Amino acid sequence: MPDTVTNQVAEALPGLIELRRDLHENPELGFHETRTAGIIVERLNAAGMTVKAEVGGTGVVGVLETGRPGPTLMIRADIDALPVSELSDLPFASTNGNMHACGHDGHITMALGAADLLAGRAGELSGKVVFVFQPAEEFVEGAKAMIADDVMSDHSPDRVIGLHLWNQYDTGFVGVNQATVFASADQFELTITGQGGHGALPHTAIDPVAITAQVVTALQTVVSREIAPNAMGVVTLGQVIGGSAPNVIADFVTIKGTIRAYTSDMRDQIIAAVARIARGIAESMRGSADFKLLNGAPPVVNDPEVATWLTGIAGQVPGVDKVGVHEEVPVGDDMAEFINRAPGCYFLLGAGDPERPPHHNARFVFDEECLPLGVEIFARAALDYLGT
Repeated sequence: MPDTVTNQVAEALPGLIELRRDLHENPELGFHETRTAGIIVERLNAAGMTVKAEVGGTGVVGVLETGRPGPTLMIRADIDALPVSELSDLPFASTNGNMHACGHDGHITMALGAADLLAGRAGELSGKVVFVFQPAEEFVEGAKAMIADDVMSDHSPDRVIGLHLWNQYDTGFVGVNQATVFASADQFELTITGQGGHGALPHTAIDPVAITAQVVTALQTVVSREIAPNAMGVVTLGQVIGGSAPNVIADFVTIKGTIRAYTSDMRDQIIAAVARIARGIAESMRGSADFKLLNGAPPVVNDPEVATWLTGIAGQVPGVDKVGVHEEVPVGDDMAEFINRAPGCYFLLGAGDPERPPHHNARFVFDEECLPLGVEIFARAALDYLGT
């Protein structure tokens, strides 16, 4: 049944929608979220929180201190956009060549809404709530940058929670898994080196294009022949770059790709296999292969105890029609870096229906009816965990 928390969220909703639309219209890429961070700082200061900016580059941390001993709950939201030219036709669509095509504008709005509500009810809490607004999630670098700036060691959270709105689930559904949520996400680069020469005299050269062709084909067997059929693994080669002219044998070719897995062990196995196969083939053809991980994040795996607790919290929210498990999703998210350092839960919040354009699409639009649900789940979680 609706209560004072629900009523407070409803009263704040028009302002939250206005905030979300402003953020959507002015998206910024990872580690360049200066305007976004400025708005977050202003809102947290207005709520009376202790605020620290430029954490991990452009991240912001706001701390609600109750002055009473108790546990620490961390609430994380990502704040960056994607280099996508928007085609949504929204009246508040971005025109700067970037786009909030994954809903991070909604995440910021929900976390700020919860921060404002909880600041007004600090007398009901013991301990502290730490709000982490993380940059650069889209290339999984922001969490590590904030952790390197001591966000976890400074605050020592007992629990950390976050959400990702998800268009492929109906608004009103909250997905909470007991274990795996998202896959690991690693970007890699292979440099296949040969020896350049004249295209008409291949015997005097070592052709890296020929080596690359063999490597590309062989890497398709990593998942099909080295991974168990009931396990999940992905090796995708997204770029092959090399050569300068049709009659010139290049000195090297670069391959760039991504690796995904649902477990850390499987992640390690696939990474090792890609490097091993590339090197073996290159050496057998008189060349060499250098494997380099560019960036990455481990799989997002919930703590069962925190997930069970959050399932109960979400079920208390009017407008939430169903709380249940969801399919594991092979996308990545560096929320994993926080959950790996403190018991945590990352949950999916339905924000549309399966017919809507998917995330990272230029026509991506989510249902703003999900906003009050996210705010209320965050607020109720803090009121329950830190409640006096």
